[in-house]
Amino acid sequence: MFDQHNYNLPHYFARRLTRPVKELYLSVAIMDLATASVLIFEPIYLYTLGYSVKQIVLFFLGLYGIYFIIMPLGAKYANSRGYEKSIIVSTIFLILYYLSLFALPWFHWLIFVAPIICAWQKTFYWPGYHADFASFSDEREQSRQIGNLRVINNIVYVLGPLAGGLIITLASFEILFVVVILLIVISNFPLLITKEKVTPRSFSYKGAYKRLAKKHHRRKLLAYIGFGEELVVMIIWPIFIYLIVDSFFTIGAIIALATLVTTFVTLYVGRVCDKKHKHPVIKLGTVLYSLTWWLRPFAGTISHVFLIDTLSRISKNMIYVPLTAITYFRARRYNIMSGVLFFEMALVVGKLLTLVSVFIVISYFGVSVGFVFAFVLAGFLSLLYNFLE
Repeated sequence: MFDQHNYNLPHYFARRLTRPVKELYLSVAIMDLATASVLIFEPIYLYTLGYSVKQIVLFFLGLYGIYFIIMPLGAKYANSRGYEKSIIVSTIFLILYYLSLFALPWFHWLIFVAPIICAWQKTFYWPGYHADFASFSDEREQSRQIGNLRVINNIVYVLGPLAGGLIITLASFEILFVVVILLIVISNFPLLITKEKVTPRSFSYKGAYKRLAKKHHRRKLLAYIGFGEELVVMIIWPIFIYLIVDSFFTIGAIIALATLVTTFVTLYVGRVCDKKHKHPVIKLGTVLYSLTWWLRPFAGTISHVFLIDTLSRISKNMIYVPLTAITYFRARRYNIMSGVLFFEMALVVGKLLTLVSVFIVISYFGVSVGFVFAFVLAGFLSLLYNFLE
């Protein structure tokens, strides 16, 4: 499957970056540094405040339920006002979200407000982000441009968890939230360098849901539902690690080191996929990724966690880079916003189904069984990526 390639390092980096893509790269790098510092610790933070795993799952179930309902509104806004403006508006809600988490120990009612705020952040951010990248990336090296963006993500995910774990250990979660908010504000500056040219376009709210139900989209819908496994990465896996490690800095170090190893593989995947080997890479990635999920219930030491997390990140990037390149390519061929919103809505369907399933199992059989069920389910969900044609 992997042919002979020229291993000259520059060939693994995108060389046809447009100015909007460069600005998006820089903005995403700063934003990812902010979220990387805190994302792995969010469910752990709620857990340390006394919320049960079941309540934390319910928190995210509410968040994604609201997001699914209001998501087309974000697409309408981005289509009429501009993709980058939509991203900038989303940061206002992200700041409010972290402020609500900051104040949660003193104002417990914010546990009901925070998911609503975060849902609006996602509504403005993701349609604008996907459409912006799909519009301005060069399709001749789109896999490398996505892979390079993923590498930037990996680099900041080396620094972010380390910094986040250190700040929590030496100071507090509250100080971490303040640092994250400052970085979110700074992430807007690159998007303001070049004035965005906006051609207002209409977007149908009802049409977004009708597209999900169309028969000829069924295989694509199933493939994107596979992203439901990401909720297990976001919620269950961090708490599972915390129960094994019980050290914020060590957790950050494990994630950072695992991400560092992943970075170099991601460059290679982007290069291979630009040589039109996308589907074989996805198929191999899904098999390996599923296996890493089914191994997680057996993780009992720090070395187990590190090894599994590293292998899972490598195999997930083997899926994500070519799958996203295919998605963006098709969106540009037909209708950018319709294409990327279908992707995002189908993804959320998968996450909602995952959350409901895990919530039911935890409610009836307890947390221990719920953890095992979540990992096994995530493994099967990962196999759905193969349905993408």
